Amino acid sequence: MRVTLLFIAIAVNSFASGLFGRKAALAENTTNNFTAGPYLLDVTTESATVAFHLRRAAAANVRVFDAAGTREFESDASGKRHFIKITGLEPGTTYNYQLLCDDGLRTAENDAPFQIRTACLPGESFTFCVYGDPRPGDTMTTQHHRNVVEQMLLHEPLFCLVLGDMVDDGADRRLWEEFFDVESELLRKTAIYAVLGDNDYAEGRGLVAEYFPKLRRGYYRFEWGGVQFFALNAWDTTGRQKRSEMDAESPQIKWLEAELAKENARQAAFRVVFLHDPVYICRGRSSELLRRVWAPLFRKHKVDVVFASWHMYERSVNDGVTYIISGGGGAELIWMRKDPTYPSQVEARRHHFCRVDVGAGAMTIRAIASDGTVLDSVMLASGSQDPARQRRLERAAERLSKQIVLNDQQNNPVLALTMFSYDCADCKRLLKTHLPRLAEEYGLTLRISYFDLGIEGTYDLLKNIEVEFGRSALELPAVFVGRSALGSREEITNALPAEITRFLEDPPRYAEQAIVPFRQTHDTATIKEEEFVELTLGDSFVTGLAEALSPCALPAVVALLCGVVLIRRQGRLLYAAGFTAAVLLTYLALGFVFFNVAWLNPVAWRIAVVVNALLAVVAALLAGLFAFDLVRRAECCDGDSLIPPVAFRVGLSSLSERTIALLAGSIVLGVIFAMVQPTCTGRLYFQVAAMLAEPRYRTAATAQLFAYNLAFILPPAVVFLLTIFAARSKHLGEYCRQNAAIVRLALVGLFVMVAIMVLFNLR
Repeated sequence: MRVTLLFIAIAVNSFASGLFGRKAALAENTTNNFTAGPYLLDVTTESATVAFHLRRAAAANVRVFDAAGTREFESDASGKRHFIKITGLEPGTTYNYQLLCDDGLRTAENDAPFQIRTACLPGESFTFCVYGDPRPGDTMTTQHHRNVVEQMLLHEPLFCLVLGDMVDDGADRRLWEEFFDVESELLRKTAIYAVLGDNDYAEGRGLVAEYFPKLRRGYYRFEWGGVQFFALNAWDTTGRQKRSEMDAESPQIKWLEAELAKENARQAAFRVVFLHDPVYICRGRSSELLRRVWAPLFRKHKVDVVFASWHMYERSVNDGVTYIISGGGGAELIWMRKDPTYPSQVEARRHHFCRVDVGAGAMTIRAIASDGTVLDSVMLASGSQDPARQRRLERAAERLSKQIVLNDQQNNPVLALTMFSYDCADCKRLLKTHLPRLAEEYGLTLRISYFDLGIEGTYDLLKNIEVEFGRSALELPAVFVGRSALGSREEITNALPAEITRFLEDPPRYAEQAIVPFRQTHDTATIKEEEFVELTLGDSFVTGLAEALSPCALPAVVALLCGVVLIRRQGRLLYAAGFTAAVLLTYLALGFVFFNVAWLNPVAWRIAVVVNALLAVVAALLAGLFAFDLVRRAECCDGDSLIPPVAFRVGLSSLSERTIALLAGSIVLGVIFAMVQPTCTGRLYFQVAAMLAEPRYRTAATAQLFAYNLAFILPPAVVFLLTIFAARSKHLGEYCRQNAAIVRLALVGLFVMVAIMVLFNLR
């Protein structure tokens, strides 16, 4: 009996093993037989190459679906490696495709689609990503690479530039399979353009050319949306790579110079170079050969940006060319000591990639960490310019600018700078105090082209010059000098002396290298739209609240407080409601007519500043009077108040007349205070107000303006509620009588605050 049962068990086990073994083999045949891919190479406006690698040799074809029907493209021969070229495509169009092999292997029809997205035409917008060193490296894990890929998937790039070192050992096929496995979801519909890294090359044993045939030569070019891309072969310029592959007489450099000199490259919106080794780097190893031979070539042919890899993120500008290091794709992060010879503008020690958005006249590059944090953002201008548009821009800048000369002494060196501001306290302090002091201290003349953002047209000039200098969304005031863009009084105060020192070291060379403003025209309407779309209601609310708490907005708070104390208890709520509503509605009205009404001309603006200063003085006097009265009552216990409540009985016989008078007074006072609000606003108010004239964004801009202004009146509302609470508190009077010293100390603080407020507004 035992023998029989044992025999049956063995038979069942053998049957199950055979059944499930065949199922496992089938699963491997349908899913596991791809060792790499599918992935897209050499995508143009009309064609693309679908590449994939199989574990077992087979014939294969690609089935492409479009509105006209289905087309099939066959591989040249049966094998493990396939590169099938798809032709007859349309520019800027998406096609689903499916792979079929003669051994039954196929990509599932009901799975997330594999797509070919063809290159768009010049002038159309597109997005791509850039990253380097996605290999595991010393981290010994692909998790960082996976995190970067998962974040890139959210941005749906049309293609990726991979800056080399895709694997730790280019001779190990298993590592290449691992790389493509991590990238598989991204490569379903994103083309890949790679360059060679030293780890990929693997002392000449690397298999990289099996996956990227163009890397047999190592350098190539392609075009997308009017942008010219140049992939270069520089994987170890400091040691193992032959200098003959990189010096001035090398075939690569002769090819690059010939390509950059062609008409399509010279007229391109942008010229982008990508390679593995850095040309300039602050926290890494740069190449003397590349700086000596390649950098002058980039400068001569007006290359806009050069991407290279090292284990971090870094951005710098040298001779007008932007150099970006993006090597945070997965390997260990390296943070070397800074080399002061090649200073960087921005740097970050994070796993990341770069998202690049190309639009009309501008390229925006954002470094994004694997958790979605934006590490850096820079906007580059197109090198292709329309002379007529350029002349119009220059004329507009000349018409809207006011020339201010500081320390105009004979034989002084003259430094030119461009300043954008409005009549804010920081702006006035900078013009009246800090800049004149710097001019005298350094013995130079400052020639300022000043633009008042209260005048129509200047905001567009600000957006244009920000693109020219490669820095967006500067805080106000903003100063542009040499090749530097400085925003906020603090940054200008801290950085301008160093800029002046560089100027004085060699004024002719400084002037030669300086960016001349308004020589390049840009699509400021698109730029404003993109910035506005990214703005949230929370941003507007928080900004409005922060600006409401600034010293220049304190007179409104003091005015409300004084009114609440003066008015009898029955009228306080009415007074506060009228005052607050008047301020809010006036703020909104000013926003709607921001760039069109007469009060924004310079004369009316100065009147607003004078009114604000006078109101601050009145508020200070009233605060002092209340403080004196409160001290007197604290010392004399039940002494009568020096300030009787306003009864509105003179000439007013009825309750309704008194109510109307009180409400009218509160509204008038609220309107007066709201009229001086522009002296308290910052960059966001200009940004939102500029979009109110655009029909498509008027509703959204109105909501943003309401959120901003609601936050702006929140402090007076809080003051009102606290005052009502204090007035109704039974214990407040007793506390004041028993703690007269504390009350006096609090009143001293009040006097100091009011004094600071007055000085702030009068400066």
